[in-house]
This record gives sequence, C-alpha cells and structure tokens, in this order.
Amino acid sequence: MAAQRVLVLGGTRWIGRAVAAAHAARGAEVVCLARGEGGDLAPGTRLVAGDRDAADGYAGLVDEAAFDEVVDVTRVPAHAASALDALADRARHWTFVSSVSAQRLEGAPVGADEDDDLVPEDPSGEDYGGAKAWIERVLRERLGERLAIVRPGLVGGPGDESDRFGSWVARAAIAGHGPLLVPSRDQPTQTIDVRDLVRFLVEVAPGRSDLVNAFGPVVGLHALVEAARAVAGHAGPVVLADDAALDAAGIGHWAGPEGMGLRLPEELETHAQRSAARYLAAGGEHRSLDGMLRDALEDERARGLDRERRTGPSRAAELRAVASLASGA
Repeated sequence: MAAQRVLVLGGTRWIGRAVAAAHAARGAEVVCLARGEGGDLAPGTRLVAGDRDAADGYAGLVDEAAFDEVVDVTRVPAHAASALDALADRARHWTFVSSVSAQRLEGAPVGADEDDDLVPEDPSGEDYGGAKAWIERVLRERLGERLAIVRPGLVGGPGDESDRFGSWVARAAIAGHGPLLVPSRDQPTQTIDVRDLVRFLVEVAPGRSDLVNAFGPVVGLHALVEAARAVAGHAGPVVLADDAALDAAGIGHWAGPEGMGLRLPEELETHAQRSAARYLAAGGEHRSLDGMLRDALEDERARGLDRERRTGPSRAAELRAVASLASGA
C-alpha cells in the first residue's frame, strides 16, 4: 500500500530527489526538508526549508501532521540523531538508506550477505562506512519494528554524479575508432541501477522492518566493456593492460580524476561479489545491462561527453597510457 504522507530528509539531489519524485508519482503528499540550495525539487513535492546543522533545523515541521513514511539518506550521525529527536514520535515508518560501506571491505567472502561483519562505528562521521554503521544501530534502537534499512552497493544510472559506471560507455563513445584502455584482469563488477533501487525504496521498503542489501548482479568487467562498446558503437582496438602497467601510467582504482571506474585491487574483488538474494526475494529487480548502458550513454551525452568528470581517466591520460604501453616505457 502506498504511503499517503512522506517526508524525505533532503530530496533535492540524486537518490533523495528520485525517491521524492517516485512517491509523488504514486499519489503521496511529499514534503522535502532541505536548505533548498542543493538542487531542484521534484515535480509534485513541497519544500520545507531547514538546515540540519542548525538547532532549529526541524522547526518548519512543527505544525505538520504525522508522516506515514520518513526517508533519510544521511551519512552524518548528528543529522540522524537530531532527526530522531524531532520526528521519531510522528513517523509511522522510517526507511534509512545506508551503504555496503557499513560492512567490511577487506576479508569479505564471496557471496557475503547482510550478516557479514560491520566496520567499527564512527559517531564523528569522519569515516563514511563507520558513520553509516553507527546510524543503523541508533535508528534500530529507537525505532524498532518501524525501521527498514536498505544498504545499496555501487549505484549507477541517469544522474549519477560519481561517473563510475557511466564512465565506461562514455569513454567508449569518446574513443570512437581509437583505442580503449581496459584492465587485462577480468574482475567482477556489481552495480545497481538507481531506478531499481528507488523502486525498492518506494514500493517495497515502506512497512518492512528488516535489513536488505540492495546490490546489482555480478558482471565480469570484460563483459561489461564489450556491452558498452556495442552500445556506444566503439570500433577501435581494445588495449589490455595489467595492474602494474596501469599503476605505472597513473591510472588509479575505482574513482577520482584519473581513476578507472569499477576497477578494484585484486585483493578486494569480493567487494563486488556480494549476495543480492534477500533483495530479490523481497521483490527487488535488476534491469538488463544493455538497458542500463543505453540509458547511461543518453544521460552522459545530455550532460556532455567532454565535460570534466569525477571519475576518468581523461582521454588525454588514456592515450598517454596507451602510448607508454606501445613503447614499452
């Protein structure tokens, strides 16, 4: 049953905004508590201005009726704690969007699930995973059966500002008939589409009282690259490079201006081989890889293939690396 009154704490940026939009599309009255400076409101939603760093950050909600659903994506422990103080007694249900980073990165077995070890809690918020782990516990202690925790893994899809997933199809499109640099190690990848995650948060999570890891399917990097090349029409050569050669060329891991999206050190490969069984059993979905890549490319083109990216490598850095491999330098 769709929630009738929904409060999204935030709601003007990527996942939070998409959650607000999806609830509104289902007929809910949606309120977004935000400073109103981080992005545009989704159609059909209403802004209540509030700064969660301020002592009176929730004052604008004092006269609001109870909410059927509260959704929070925060990574800041102080924000989570103040939201509980202000709203716990007026929320019929609460969904917290946590992260796989709340669980250990190193030493996790293949197929690790919701019960795998957590990282040490960090109430200061300096460590992202530790902050999420702390928030999970505090929310659970206060809300009990009124709480659903959803831990996404890597999220990709339209609007992704991290550029990690979309960088592959974008790089293939930019390369055209030129070379595309690819790690020779066919490591696993695991990306959930933001729309599949949002559907779960909006249609499945409300009313639940459990913990679900929302991960995408495991896909080999080489299969992903071939699919990205086909979608982007890349007709140039694929240049394979091992970890040592990529490191020597200044091509980093995972993210960053010269990082290669989705590339993980070999000792961390199990990070992208986690279980999505509970997510699927609860009604979660996985759209096709080709569909994800087509939509990612459309989004990348709309935002500009030649824009400055959070995750690279840049075309210039890629060509320098290819040249150094050819010369044996």
